[in-house]
Amino acid sequence: MKKQGNGRKTFTGSMNRLLAVIICVCMVFGTIGITGCDFINNITSGFNNSTKNLPKTELARLIANAIQDDSEVSKSYAKIPANQLDELSYSVLSEYCTILRKNSAAHGYAESFRFLSDEEKEEYFRSINPAGDTSDYRLIEDYGEMDVVELCYKKDKDPSAPPVRFTLAKNKDNYALASEYITDSMLAYVYINHYFDMIDEGNVDGLEAVLKASYSDDIYMNSVVRAKANYLSEYYRFKVKTNHRDYQLKLLSPTHIVYVIPEVFSDYGDNIISKNVELRLNYDGTFRIKDDIPSSMSEVRLQKSGETKLRMGSTYTQNEIYRLLGEPVLISFSKERVTLFYRGMTLKLNAEIVGDKWTAGKLTSIDIRKAGEYSLGEDIYMGMNVSELLLTYPMFDEWGYTSSFKNGDGEFTLVLEFDQYKNVSRIRLGESVG
Repeated sequence: MKKQGNGRKTFTGSMNRLLAVIICVCMVFGTIGITGCDFINNITSGFNNSTKNLPKTELARLIANAIQDDSEVSKSYAKIPANQLDELSYSVLSEYCTILRKNSAAHGYAESFRFLSDEEKEEYFRSINPAGDTSDYRLIEDYGEMDVVELCYKKDKDPSAPPVRFTLAKNKDNYALASEYITDSMLAYVYINHYFDMIDEGNVDGLEAVLKASYSDDIYMNSVVRAKANYLSEYYRFKVKTNHRDYQLKLLSPTHIVYVIPEVFSDYGDNIISKNVELRLNYDGTFRIKDDIPSSMSEVRLQKSGETKLRMGSTYTQNEIYRLLGEPVLISFSKERVTLFYRGMTLKLNAEIVGDKWTAGKLTSIDIRKAGEYSLGEDIYMGMNVSELLLTYPMFDEWGYTSSFKNGDGEFTLVLEFDQYKNVSRIRLGESVG
């Protein structure tokens, strides 16, 4: 999902109204000792908002103290020289420290802080950057050289919670607050929370407006985007057990935010799982939200000329198949499998084979290759346009046009392929579809 071009101005204005949600800013790297840490409460007095630069340790100490205690934010801000603030506003810094403070509270009281080593910093930034092709996204490196500071806890109440970390901008031997990094982190934070707010409020119109910026391709007609918004709203209403304030903020950075939703019903409602919702910052300044909503579907059955004929996983005799579909144009045998070739369609069954004949078999695969009399119900047929498909199955495109369903005889996977005009050109359904 993407924000619109003026999104930064819109969400800058809403930042002061932002209620900080829950926990964390970083990926977990395990419990780290406090060896080499500097004590937070040993802030050197006498510094003020002058032109003389603070050394990096004192600058880090001021921010660490502001994170630890809300009443110290204004004091710390006043002690930082203007050139080291790098035009960062007090309100943005205050909101940023509020978020980090919630994560710090999970650990307890932070007595000290430390700078990550070059190796640790590289590993941390690698966890923020996307894996694989990064051409669409901004990387942490785009924010210039930075050092990473981590709060340390002598008595850590929850060592498994993500560490509390913040960055300082570095220019040779000079240090300043990472103004752009912090501001963009807050803009990203506001955006993804706006997305959650629209869902929590059941505001389908607002959610549709957020989604529209993500789907610019011609296939995404207004009706398709509306269908997606409705599907998302219903999914969160019926599948997500926890509300927005219970989501766990796992990672906060300007280019990558990760929330964990702790209690979600699995695809078939038979288990409670967790799921991640992530945000990425595109190179053009827009945001994209990755919220993997299952594209589950109800059971579909093979139809011939609009009449239901076969059910996946059921066992049919040879006579039953021939009565329902007619005799195939070709039959082939392979071990305990029989393949029946019809015009434009192939069926596979795990069958009882005697010599060059089969008596009965379990239907395991349907492959429709040409438009004609065969379809999977009224909703999936050869030649249908992708936009028409997405009106019924709004999340198919998010999963590469695959889906699945269960019945009493097993779980089956559906895969759709399209021609150059984005019309369905092949339908495959089976126990194992590659």
